[in-house]
Amino acid sequence: MQKMTTIEKAKKYAMPNYGQRDFVVSAGKGSYVFDENGKKYLDFGAGIAVTSVGHANARWVKAVAEQASTIAHCSNLYLTKPNVDLCEELVKRIGVGKILLCNSGTEANEALIKAARLHGLNVTGQEGKKTRIITAVNCFHGRTLGAVAATAQYKIQHGFAPLLSGFSYADFNDLKSFEKQMGDDVAAVLVEPIQGESGVTPATKDFLKGLRKLCDKYNAMLLFDEVQCGVARSGKFLACQKYGVKPDGVSMAKGLAGGFPIGAIWLGKKYQDLFTPGTHGTTFGGNPLACAASLATLKEIDVKKLADNATKLGEKLSKALKTIVKKYPQKLVLERGVGLMRAVVFTEAYVNGEVCKKLRENGLLLIPSGANGLRFLPALNVTSAEVDKALKIFEKTIERL
Repeated sequence: MQKMTTIEKAKKYAMPNYGQRDFVVSAGKGSYVFDENGKKYLDFGAGIAVTSVGHANARWVKAVAEQASTIAHCSNLYLTKPNVDLCEELVKRIGVGKILLCNSGTEANEALIKAARLHGLNVTGQEGKKTRIITAVNCFHGRTLGAVAATAQYKIQHGFAPLLSGFSYADFNDLKSFEKQMGDDVAAVLVEPIQGESGVTPATKDFLKGLRKLCDKYNAMLLFDEVQCGVARSGKFLACQKYGVKPDGVSMAKGLAGGFPIGAIWLGKKYQDLFTPGTHGTTFGGNPLACAASLATLKEIDVKKLADNATKLGEKLSKALKTIVKKYPQKLVLERGVGLMRAVVFTEAYVNGEVCKKLRENGLLLIPSGANGLRFLPALNVTSAEVDKALKIFEKTIERL
């Protein structure tokens, strides 16, 4: 009997929610991955902004191996040093407040939603009176039912009615649109400082500052989803720090543990004790193995000054992509982004999935974003030479489309 290939097994045994997958990754090193035949690809997707210090990073591998040899998991009924150390490190980077650790970005956003509801209860003393959360059109906050309700995109919400109630939507970067939605029943405003899934659209400084004032006026929490744009990808630990706007709560995940599943929220001093025993919990969240991976990732970012690298090489990438966009106006519309979170938008004549496939054939992995966008999300320790190589492959592919 002939042995089934990995792709054939996937078709038979794996649910098809990720579409048809015809590419198998078998290994990774630094900014590269390898397929089952040993072919080498420059990875400028980084697991969708996850492998922030590259594949098989030496510091990360050592920390995970050492922790796995001692204890990988116990329970949140007890303390572990990696858990508490990670909470301390995050507070140092963000500001006075406290941390709740979980397993993913969508879990982190669910925790922010629950925190907003508890805040409303504390303000009014009544269930259901101050519960509404305003989010932005074309946002993306996750795939659980609460996060789906928060995500103002029909394609994400379709098929899952009835949605969790208590959400209103306003236009991103349009302060007046948010102002029209505000009221005393609003518990929080939740936005991404840089919208990732809809095409890497940065917020304006005036917009975020205006949201801060609106939230203060209505005694609502200002919450930032930094699941994709956080952890030094923008050139600062949090993207909101580039804008000089202080939130009341932040969600983090993706690049926080360099490839290990983790999520976290930070709540500022005023809100840090909203969660009391029994109001929230997670079996796996903050287990010592995930925390050891995260601590090693943060250490690598600090020691190698990867936030500065994200700024420097992000500017280089942006400048070169803008030149390519101008060179091929029939194919490309614009370039935008911050740090090492960049996107190019194609004209409607091109489907980014097909472009991705052609790029992959030429040895470059990019990530679709929005209807006609492609994201450049390399590891934060990507080199200038690797950026040059990616740009060369990208332009060559665009030229031949």
